[in-house]
Amino acid sequence: MSDVIKVIPKTDNKNVWTIKSDGYYSNCVKNVMEEEDYPDESINSIIQNAIETLSQCPDPNINDESSKTGIVIGKVQSGKTSNFISLIGLAFDNGYQIAVVLGGNKNNLLEQNVTRIKNSFRVDAMKLVILDTNKNDDVINANTISEFIKQNRKIIIIGLKHQKHIDKMSDIFNNYKLSIAPTIIIDDEGDQATLNTKKYSKDKKKMSTIYESVLKLKTRIKKHCFISVTATPQANILIDTLDLLSPDFGVLVDPGIGYCGLSEFHGDNQDKYVKVIPEDEISLFDSCGIPISVYEALASFFVSNGVRKYRGDFGNHALLFHPSQRKVDHASVVEKLQSVVDSWKNKADCYEDIAYQSLKRHLVSAYDKYKNDGVNLPSFVDLEEFILDSIKFCSKIHLTNSDTDASKNSELYKTNIFVGGNMVERGLTIKGLAITYIIRRAKTTSNVDNTEQRARWFGYKEAYIDICRVYTTQQIKDDFHHIFEHDEALWDTIKKAEQQGTPFKEIGRVFKNNSRLLRLTRSNVARTQKLDFDQFKSQNSVILDEKVAIENNRLLEKIKNDNKEKLINIRYSRTQNHLLLPNLKFSIIKKDLFNLYKYPTTGNLNKGFFDLLEAGFQHLKKDPITDILWVRYETKEERNIDESGRMLSTLMQGHNPNVNSPDFYIGDRKLPDERADNIQVQVHLVKPNKIVGYDFYLPFFVIYLPSKLTEALSSFVTKGEK
Repeated sequence: MSDVIKVIPKTDNKNVWTIKSDGYYSNCVKNVMEEEDYPDESINSIIQNAIETLSQCPDPNINDESSKTGIVIGKVQSGKTSNFISLIGLAFDNGYQIAVVLGGNKNNLLEQNVTRIKNSFRVDAMKLVILDTNKNDDVINANTISEFIKQNRKIIIIGLKHQKHIDKMSDIFNNYKLSIAPTIIIDDEGDQATLNTKKYSKDKKKMSTIYESVLKLKTRIKKHCFISVTATPQANILIDTLDLLSPDFGVLVDPGIGYCGLSEFHGDNQDKYVKVIPEDEISLFDSCGIPISVYEALASFFVSNGVRKYRGDFGNHALLFHPSQRKVDHASVVEKLQSVVDSWKNKADCYEDIAYQSLKRHLVSAYDKYKNDGVNLPSFVDLEEFILDSIKFCSKIHLTNSDTDASKNSELYKTNIFVGGNMVERGLTIKGLAITYIIRRAKTTSNVDNTEQRARWFGYKEAYIDICRVYTTQQIKDDFHHIFEHDEALWDTIKKAEQQGTPFKEIGRVFKNNSRLLRLTRSNVARTQKLDFDQFKSQNSVILDEKVAIENNRLLEKIKNDNKEKLINIRYSRTQNHLLLPNLKFSIIKKDLFNLYKYPTTGNLNKGFFDLLEAGFQHLKKDPITDILWVRYETKEERNIDESGRMLSTLMQGHNPNVNSPDFYIGDRKLPDERADNIQVQVHLVKPNKIVGYDFYLPFFVIYLPSKLTEALSSFVTKGEK
């Protein structure tokens, strides 16, 4: 008897449907995870993530045309593939017929996905057909796929993220019956290549080729759910919410037991794991000489492998050098590293020879550094045999770039050293990666998403994280600490929105970014700007309509009447009489006033302004104390306002410095000084003085923010206007 779960999606209670959680295909995937020794807790978590995601997809059993776009957000190297494979199995068990997987923009990533999917579904071909656009081109057509559907077979088509491959898959759905077949589309690494890189071109209608192909695919399939899967969702969240690839819903996938990522490597204990390469050291790219830090990384690699073997762990052990994206640099680095490894192998073979002493000094130094970092180690003498064994059985240096992919040769060894650039970034897993040497960085501004994806050292390493190390520059170390802070805040924001039932598209697009040398994503896809609030913000436009003015005034009067006992009269002179309502929470004023006030379509103050302010405060975990001050509330004011409602004169009144005058006044800008740590909302009741027939008062706001708040908010960014 199958487990059946009735799911009520968080954002749309009309769309209730029943999900079978342990059907045939789900159990196939589950059985493979069990065979691969996934902990029970991890398997249950993966299944639950799939249920949560599928629950927000269109019900495939209802006769209508509907589509949705979602995003599944995990952590770098945390096993997102297992989650989307489980989602495909669950979708098949619940009425979906076809799964399309955009499996990466490089052939090695496509092959990796094809292998993983085939391994996870060990199913008779008469039940499930698994095709890939590189090897099954002749079969990927409407007639053949239609036959498979008639034979009651499920279909997975895995394609390269390339225009020709996507269009090939898209053409299938020109067939009407296939176009209405419930289909789930998985965009692996969904922030890469798929989004519109022509967004900011002069021709506003221009689209990048892959983006255009993906939109065509989505449009042709009448009932589908498009799921982006990524650990770096910055671009997906920042694009316009009207974009067809902007997520309607999002699911956070927590990593399983034993995962080590940003918080472990780049949080409070980062000095233990991240070793800074001295700035005055010679360059790895110099024609002669090898930096001391390279010798340290190699020695740490072999010592750490010896430690693992001593502990009984004979699994894969790897070292990655990520020097640059230039292939000429890769070749140079491989040559240098190979010469060192060959020399060390010769010395390890003759450890009784005097020549071994030069190698031993490097190894003892690495051993001492681990010891000083608090790693629990036996004596060097007890380790020495295991360390030398690791050197002797080390691979040749594997070069992995678009010209040469020697990574397949790594299957012949347990102890491997890799050199690469773009090909060892996103999506690729290096088994047992323990030591990383990374010096690649843009000279000026780097992207958070691309930089984080280079962290191949993340993963399930709890059993040996104590000996994992990253050798890098101070700037890259700083980058990753800032990215850690950014990622923590991003996940916290999404979790809170989920708990509060806020639809994904309505989550405040405010992100923590404390570094001037980092931007969130590629500027040709989405742009950001600093959350830069002036200390005073004076409203420059209102809706010039009496009914609207009455409604807006009622909001203010209600707040005043609800807090009568707190009101304080402040008189500076015969014409300067103000009414203060102190010590309210910003969130209350936001809910009862700023969310309900009717704003003009143009103007510098609107609900969006206050939404950003609130989102910034939520990131800071603050609900600032706020005062409301009705300025000259008895006499009110007149100003030059045009017929569109735009203020043409200065709203705030200046000071009268004559202390002997009965009209002496400190000026509106000085009003917050006595309570300078509080936000102040000044309410100015203003009547147009040059337009006939407008005999009513309009409430204008002036917002004062304490300097401590504006400084704190400046560490955040939001979606750029242009």
